[in-house]
Amino acid sequence: MILRAFTLFLMGTIAQATIVRPLDEMTAIEVPISQQGLTRIKVQGDRILHVFGNAGEYVLETDEDQGQVFIRPTPLEEASVKAISLTLTTEAGHTQDLRLVPKDQAPEALILKADNTVKQEIEKDSLNEEKRASAPLFREDVEDLILALQEGRIPLGYKEMPISLTTLHEPYSLVRELQGETLRGLTYRIQNKTPDRFVLSESELAKELFIHQNLPGYAFGSAVASGEGGPLKSNTLIAILISKKTLTPGEGTDVYVVARTH
Repeated sequence: MILRAFTLFLMGTIAQATIVRPLDEMTAIEVPISQQGLTRIKVQGDRILHVFGNAGEYVLETDEDQGQVFIRPTPLEEASVKAISLTLTTEAGHTQDLRLVPKDQAPEALILKADNTVKQEIEKDSLNEEKRASAPLFREDVEDLILALQEGRIPLGYKEMPISLTTLHEPYSLVRELQGETLRGLTYRIQNKTPDRFVLSESELAKELFIHQNLPGYAFGSAVASGEGGPLKSNTLIAILISKKTLTPGEGTDVYVVARTH
């Protein structure tokens, strides 16, 4: 199915969670990760400096501004997917071994902490597990909305919002927005007008949305902020689908974004 590649972002009311674990240099921490999506790994109050492991087992993207990394397993032909062994070192001098087990699940962030609040957060996460499991699942709604955006139609319960001419900025142009009671669907047109190859990634686009959306004169941000549906906030973004991630000079593609309406 064409929608399998889209990346789901961690939002509070979706049946996803943030995995919190205490740093333990004497033990390898084992956690499940998504087979398809990017898993964010962060050390609270610190910055990841180096990542050591078998690079053939995973794809790694780094966020140097925040000192965190995003990892996705490399697709394997065999049915069994083996665990990924990593070792992280941080600027504060911590070293942590990880054993990441690929699973067929939505991405979850892994937060490593060295303070005394970890135990309480894990206990709270456990107490809320039943509530999270019974929370409404939006994956089918998200897939249906992205498919509608790709096909250029308006699904039942949605209306097309007017697009101001001020949103048509290069290289990211907001060309369409659909709004429903709970979800918004936005289509951006990205054109590579440089002489070099242009590579897109979901995590970088998400970071641009979060950091630059309110900066005047910034192409991607001002396009988002100018939409009739209001600015995108970090706690409303749900999914991003990039039609084509590598653009040659002069080539363009569409990016589909799904967010909460409120």
